[in-house]
Amino acid sequence: MNSFSKTDELLPRTSHTKGLVPRVWLATFAAVGLFAVFELVKTILRPDISIISSHVITVIAAGVLTFFVSRYALSRYQIALAEADRQARITEESNRLLSGILAGMREGVLIVNSDLDIVLYNDACGLIVKLPPREGVAGAAPSTPLHLTNATRDPDVNNAFHQTLNQRMTVGARFETIGGGGRVYKLSVAPLGQTLAVGVFFEITELERLEKVRREFFANLSHELRTPLTVIIASAETLLEGAINDEENRMRFVERLHRQALRMSELVRDISDLSAIESGEIALSIEPVLLSKAIADVASLLEPRAAERSIIIRRDAPGGLAVNADRSRLEQILFNLIDNAMKFNRDGGSVTVTARVAGGQARIEVEDTGVGISASDLPRIFERFYRVDKSRSRKPEGAGLGLAIVKHLVHAHGGEITATSEIGSGSRFVMILPLASSAKENHEVHEAREETNEHAGQ
Repeated sequence: MNSFSKTDELLPRTSHTKGLVPRVWLATFAAVGLFAVFELVKTILRPDISIISSHVITVIAAGVLTFFVSRYALSRYQIALAEADRQARITEESNRLLSGILAGMREGVLIVNSDLDIVLYNDACGLIVKLPPREGVAGAAPSTPLHLTNATRDPDVNNAFHQTLNQRMTVGARFETIGGGGRVYKLSVAPLGQTLAVGVFFEITELERLEKVRREFFANLSHELRTPLTVIIASAETLLEGAINDEENRMRFVERLHRQALRMSELVRDISDLSAIESGEIALSIEPVLLSKAIADVASLLEPRAAERSIIIRRDAPGGLAVNADRSRLEQILFNLIDNAMKFNRDGGSVTVTARVAGGQARIEVEDTGVGISASDLPRIFERFYRVDKSRSRKPEGAGLGLAIVKHLVHAHGGEITATSEIGSGSRFVMILPLASSAKENHEVHEAREETNEHAGQ
């Protein structure tokens, strides 16, 4: 079954094929008329001609007329055959082009007739609804008619095609598959010709996911801003109502205002940084950076805060190990990872930062002795504003943007970051960054020496 047979109906007939039969009949009637006129004139002008001579003249005249009528009919038939061949080539080329277009489309295309029998579909549509493998030409329908309700039981899809066929109007619908990740499609059904309807499935799974992320972002942002704003307003009102003259308590309210203002400032800065990183507007100044120094500088900034909870920050990084990175952004990555390890750690715990060469790249690990992250939370910890169970930390500190910034900054450096954790055993963040050229060369020389020593020992 050729799925594109309907295309022939869309091709206009030319004047050659359209008027072939009437023209041949007209030529035949004209020949008969001329023969009758000839016989009449012959009888009137030559009544004395013999019967034999009359028959001879009649046969000659009839033969001449038959010859010309046959030549005319044959010429018209040859023109019609040539036109039919041309139309066949056009149809074949149209089918080939349509086949290629349908096969290459990511959108699913489905055409049904007035009985809701499937006439045509492409590969993408076959993956969306339950359709058997296509036969022959791309887009070909099955040899036995397949009803639309046998392909999909979704009432919205069936109603959209039914409404289009009955009312000859474009109808839209939303279609969601079950299983396989639950893909979401927007279906647009439009009339095609007099008895057909064509539906196109546009996948909107990613659009809906992004819309959900956008809604969650603004919901989380408003939540994160509401808390400090509430404290600032309450403290300001208390001061305005007379607490500003209370020498014993007014500094407490001012400190609270300052602390919440700093929290809002950090939130705005993190959002600005994340927006710039995600949009690609951030410019990295890549240079060789010694990991031992970067880790030591960040650790020294966080050690006073760690001392308040008796948390020990351990460092283990070779002195000559360097990576290609933006120094300030690398320190921001390390700061967020170590700070996060401290927030969700136990009092008296430890944070261990190690760096080494693995597989020709730098491997940096930040491991803590906290309560760990559940398996359900682990896949989402790098999402914006996502925070795990607040019972994991002493205070609900931070807005949940630190790890999202870390992930995007690591990717901007051409690296990767992963996290592993077990409840009660702490968490480990592993970051892979490209080695600086000198460090890579030194590592290759070191490996070559070790290999040589091994061979010598054998």
